Amino acid sequence: MSQGDDRNKWYVLAILCTGLFMLLLDGTIVNIAIPSIMTAFETGFSEVEWVMNAYLLVFAVMLITMGRLGDLYGRRRLFASGLVVFTGASLACGLSPGIEWLIGFRALQGLGAAIMMPATLSIIANVFPREQRGVAMGIWGGTSGIAVSAGPSLGGFLVETASWPYIFLINIPIGTLVLILTFLRIPESTDPTSVRQIDVGGVAVLSGALFALTFALIEGQSYGWTSAVILSLLAGAALGLALFVAVERRQRQPLMQLTLFRSRTFAAGNVCGLILTFGMMGVFFLLPIFLQAVLGFGPIKAGLVLTPLAGVVIFAAPLSGWLSDRVGSRWLVFGGMIMTALGFLLVRRTLSLETNWEALVVPFMVSGFGIGFVMAPMTSAVMSSAPEEKAGQASGVLSTMRQLGAVLGIAVMGAVLQNRAVAYVREAVAERLSGVPFLPDKAQEQIIDAAGSAVTQMGEMGATQSGPPDLPPGVQEMLAQAPPQAGEFMSELFGRDLMLGKFVEAMQTTFVAATIALTVGALVALIMRSHVKSAANR
Repeated sequence: MSQGDDRNKWYVLAILCTGLFMLLLDGTIVNIAIPSIMTAFETGFSEVEWVMNAYLLVFAVMLITMGRLGDLYGRRRLFASGLVVFTGASLACGLSPGIEWLIGFRALQGLGAAIMMPATLSIIANVFPREQRGVAMGIWGGTSGIAVSAGPSLGGFLVETASWPYIFLINIPIGTLVLILTFLRIPESTDPTSVRQIDVGGVAVLSGALFALTFALIEGQSYGWTSAVILSLLAGAALGLALFVAVERRQRQPLMQLTLFRSRTFAAGNVCGLILTFGMMGVFFLLPIFLQAVLGFGPIKAGLVLTPLAGVVIFAAPLSGWLSDRVGSRWLVFGGMIMTALGFLLVRRTLSLETNWEALVVPFMVSGFGIGFVMAPMTSAVMSSAPEEKAGQASGVLSTMRQLGAVLGIAVMGAVLQNRAVAYVREAVAERLSGVPFLPDKAQEQIIDAAGSAVTQMGEMGATQSGPPDLPPGVQEMLAQAPPQAGEFMSELFGRDLMLGKFVEAMQTTFVAATIALTVGALVALIMRSHVKSAANR
């Protein structure tokens, strides 16, 4: 290898890692901007969930298929195409005139990310000789950790010093530069042995099933959990997932190689990956809302408060990778899951209207250590349990399961939060209205319904805002004719302590749900074999 070729491969790695940093950053940088987006578009909780999940859902479903297209038609070509889609969608996101447009462009952004990501690993494997791939992959993995860690603080800085569209617009110059360098430095490569067959049926069925499930979870509170729409969507999702398994078994080159799940270590590792991102992304989605809408922190302060949680992962992940080579993965994944659950429980104990940032540092660090201790051993266990010739498919399955966990985490934990917030506020308002002489039963019911709806509109509630929500005209007329003390009573009824206080109670319940999920993940980790060094050990 010439000296020029040796230098060029490191240039290639730098270009790929810059693109990777940009697309992974967009998975977490948006979190800190959620309250600002809700306020800007005067939208509710369920709508803003789609801003996150539209990106993650398309990313998850298209990841494996796009990796195969790169093998067939050129990895550089796919990477560059993904860059164009991602960068163009970022511009459209920043200029979105409404929440529906933003959601649609986020889905397009997710498609661009799905096109780019598999090509990064394939190009690295093609450019670097076998003896240097470990170092290159380590830098690739470190870039992933830094991107996740930088999301909250960078997002907070952009939102507070500029405005929320700049979390997307910042991608324009970066994406343009990476695109130019891609054509100047990255060589083209294909896999001539790859089968020229795309599992269109698998992609379609899985996409439909996951969309139905996500829609049902996010919109369940709006439509009613027992409504025909939501029950039909849940039934359709279950049927679709069963159909996906049937379709995959008949495919020569399936979207997801289900035979890999015959290894208990592979199956358990993927389930742990799904559960970890379920809890992690669900919590990352909720915490910025608590810090900004409830505590009144600015975006920069909220981002800095979240940084210890993500930052500790960078330290813990390499340490756990080193340990997994010596003691195996099982107990490290088990311990990491338990530590993450403990950290989330500690966070739950600190949640109140008077929480200060200092009280969150230690719980966040405990959670970060737990997350870091799971990532590397889990990946090692999954990859080691698959035959070497199927390593690419195993990596694709694990990446997909992680993204699906993120989608479900945001959807499920958002659903729990909405459901409990509405229930707690309705109960509290009903108790305070009981026996009020100037409000008949029908008016009380309308006020209770209005209170339940208002608590989910956190974008229109600030840490210092209070007062009653919009009430039906008939109730407003009745209150106008009521005694003077009625107005004082209503202001007290819908004061900050009740509305935001009950929202915090609901968030505490949601953290319990995350803790339970992670505890289940810890038990699943015990199924893995402790030492998995080759496919023969399965």
